[in-house]
Amino acid sequence: GILDGDFVVVEQKETANNGEIVVALLENGFATLKRFFKEATRIRLEPANAQMAPIFAKDVKIQGKVVGVIRRY
Repeated sequence: GILDGDFVVVEQKETANNGEIVVALLENGFATLKRFFKEATRIRLEPANAQMAPIFAKDVKIQGKVVGVIRRY
């Protein structure tokens, strides 16, 4: 998983497939890093942390998908 202090490598793209981790720009202007799922009438952005609730939205702008994580030791 992605830990606090990790660097995330993101490939810039405007579309995503279900299950991909993406940088998504929300309707309120905030960006978030979540797993993307397109449902019948909405988009679900699922956090990796099970203690947090998913975000449901009708419109998000995909900024890119995560292709790697760099961790310093």
